Amino acid sequence: MKKITSIVMILVICITCGNTVSRRDHYEHNKTVKKDTLIALNNTLSLYYASYNNNTKLWYNLYIMNKKKRIKVDKGNEYKGIGSELFYRLSPNANYVVVDAIIKDYVHESDKDSTLHENYTCAIIDLKKAKIVKQMQQDCDGSWNKKSQWISSGGKVVFK
Repeated sequence: MKKITSIVMILVICITCGNTVSRRDHYEHNKTVKKDTLIALNNTLSLYYASYNNNTKLWYNLYIMNKKKRIKVDKGNEYKGIGSELFYRLSPNANYVVVDAIIKDYVHESDKDSTLHENYTCAIIDLKKAKIVKQMQQDCDGSWNKKSQWISSGGKVVFK
């Protein structure tokens, strides 16, 4: 009986303590590493992600590559998302691209535990200016029309 009680107590302790992760452990395991990737959009333009975070499984540090010239994408004031699952849609006129703009990070409730926060958004990038011009959450499942306007799945023009 003592053996069963001991095993049950050990299991309770493991379950209770196993779900909390220290703040220090998040920062040690949440490191972004040099692991770049290049996505060709057309003959002259590419998206270049300079780093990858193993913990969040997202790509970071977005650049526009234009004939070997690398330009860092300006996030602007409203842009919050920084991660990508490498989703993109190029406009027909090749002036804009829609990319993932995912926010995924730990929200610390105390020094002993935290909660993973995820917010899936997307952003429209002006490729000539290398700047984010619009960030969306509800209209990411839209598409480009022939006039290079982003149209929501409901048929509404979201970006001209």
